[in-house]
Amino acid sequence: MTTTKKRIGRPTTTDPRVHRYNFKLTTEENIRFKQMLCKAGLEHNRSQFIVKRIFNEEFVVIKRDPSKTQFIARLNEFYFQFQKLANNCAPVKAI
Repeated sequence: MTTTKKRIGRPTTTDPRVHRYNFKLTTEENIRFKQMLCKAGLEHNRSQFIVKRIFNEEFVVIKRDPSKTQFIARLNEFYFQFQKLANNCAPVKAI
């Protein structure tokens, strides 16, 4: 009787990243590096930022506008009020 063991853990990739590089920055360079990270919107993913910067790939920067978020929230509330009105009127139409 042969049993196959179920693999536990993260699935393996076809092209694993095994090559690693290390570099040091001065204080001024670190400040500039952090500003570039913030401008690109990749504060939490430094490795992706560095790879894209080295190989000249385009950055996709998404900026959120809080006023638009508030507008969408109010628009949703307005829509839900109409939906409630339609739900209340539906039984009246059935009569």
